[in-house]
Amino acid sequence: MHWDDVFSEQTRGPRTRFRNQPTSLGEALKVNEQILISNGNSEAYNVTVDREQYNSPEFVTKYKDAKFFIIKSYSEDNIHKSIKYGVWASTPNGNKKLDAAYREAQEKPGGCPVFLFFSVNASGQFCGVAEMMGPVDFQRNVDYWQQDKWSGQFPVKWHIIKDVSNSQFRHITLENNDNKPMTNSRDTQEVEFEQGVEVLTIFKNYICKMSILDDFQFYEARQKAIQERKTKQQESYLPGSELLQNKFLKLKDGNAGEEGDGDIKSGQTSADLTSTVSPLSGVLSGEGILNNQNSEGRVPSNSGDALKGGKPAVDKGNANQVGSGKE
Repeated sequence: MHWDDVFSEQTRGPRTRFRNQPTSLGEALKVNEQILISNGNSEAYNVTVDREQYNSPEFVTKYKDAKFFIIKSYSEDNIHKSIKYGVWASTPNGNKKLDAAYREAQEKPGGCPVFLFFSVNASGQFCGVAEMMGPVDFQRNVDYWQQDKWSGQFPVKWHIIKDVSNSQFRHITLENNDNKPMTNSRDTQEVEFEQGVEVLTIFKNYICKMSILDDFQFYEARQKAIQERKTKQQESYLPGSELLQNKFLKLKDGNAGEEGDGDIKSGQTSADLTSTVSPLSGVLSGEGILNNQNSEGRVPSNSGDALKGGKPAVDKGNANQVGSGKE
């Protein structure tokens, strides 16, 4: 397996072999072990998830009023971050849509929760239900999403976390989406009230032995490895770094790289170097420095804890990241 596969987007973790997953269970576990060894501290990923916080038999599925939306994620890595930090981020249009829905729901008398049905593109399943717990903060950006293009975020509380096959929902069609099955929906597609309550009930009653919680250590290891790689890439292009000095020397000697090799192009001057040498946007200006939010790997027990530093949903015990996408 090529090492870059470790950092590719995951439709599902190693808990099961899947037709769209490039690695078998054994290969995925081997990659996980390689990541742990490369970071030199496997104990740092010995994370225990408090499963009692999710899939409660007392979870309410009957409401007088509620809003429901389908959320599509590009990777399961981002689902891991959402559970871990109690937040989510959609596209700019998706954020505006969800923010407007939340604010409208808050104005209704008697309460009107906003539920989100999560699914990863090409996974063939839904992976859980979360509730919006606050409006979108359009100014808040974080560094832990799998792709660095999601801006803004809002707090969420995860109620149900389990793998539920698309086959359980295909009979549900959405009039507001040309009567297509709900499994054929795009990101932030709204589900009307009657169908939304039915989906919520299916989630609660569905018996499943697997969920992303089974792969939490796998995604903890991936997050750590990806963050360290990003940090090394950024440091290598900071002023004074050896790599940057070598590029200046190459420019001085007239050894311009070939077109398309990511090196210095013919005709470049030293004045151009700082604007072209880094493949990472904003690194030289300082915008790319990681903020190391929640670097201890703590998982909030509710949506507000991600921003308030409250009780974690993960018991570190012996242990020493939106975004969404479109089909």
